[in-house]
Amino acid sequence: MTAPRPLALLALLAAACGVACTVGSEAPSAASQPPSPKAREAAQWATSARAASSAGNFAEAAKAYEDYLAALAKDADRDPADYANGLTQLAGCYYRLKFFARAATTYREAVACESGRLGPDHEDVLGLWSILASVELRQGNAPEAERILRKLLATEYRLHARGRREAATLLTNLAEALEAQGQDREATQCRQEAKDIRHKLCDEC
Repeated sequence: MTAPRPLALLALLAAACGVACTVGSEAPSAASQPPSPKAREAAQWATSARAASSAGNFAEAAKAYEDYLAALAKDADRDPADYANGLTQLAGCYYRLKFFARAATTYREAVACESGRLGPDHEDVLGLWSILASVELRQGNAPEAERILRKLLATEYRLHARGRREAATLLTNLAEALEAQGQDREATQCRQEAKDIRHKLCDEC
C-alpha cells in the first residue's frame, strides 16, 4: 500500500495544529551539481531557520527564512519548489507569532508559486488554499474565508465524486465562516451535510 503523501493531509493537519504546521519541512532538494556560493548561502540560512523553529524561537526562525528567501531570490538557478517551501515555512512562523496579515500574504505568495509550478487543481495547491482560508478566518476576515472555501468546495465537487471526507471537512470549515457572519441557517445546513457524509463513510467502513 502506498504511503499517503504529507501534502494530501494538509487540511487535516491545519485543523489539528491550528494552522501552525507548515508545508515541506524537509531540507531543500539537493542539486546534482556542486552548489553555487549563492546556493550555499541560502542553505546556511535554511539550516539556521530550521534550528530556530525546532527550538520554538519563531521570531528568529522568521528572520532566517526571510534571509533564506532573499538569498534564493538572487540565485537564478534556484529550485522553484525550494522557494515555495520557504514561503510556506515563513508563513507558518508568522502565524505562530500571531502576525496573521503577514501569514496570509505569504501563504498567497506560496499559492501563486505552486499554482504556476503544479497547476491550480493540484492537491498541494488546494491544501495551501485551505490553510489560507483558516488564516483569514483566524484574523477575522470571515467573508474572504467563505469565498475561498466555496471555491475549494466547487473544485472538490468538480474533480471528485460527492461524499468524500475532504468535502465534509470543507463544509465544516465553511459553516464556521458562515457562523462568524451570522449566517446560521446555511451554516446549519453545511454542518448537517458534513455529518451525513461522515455517517455514510462510517457505514461503509
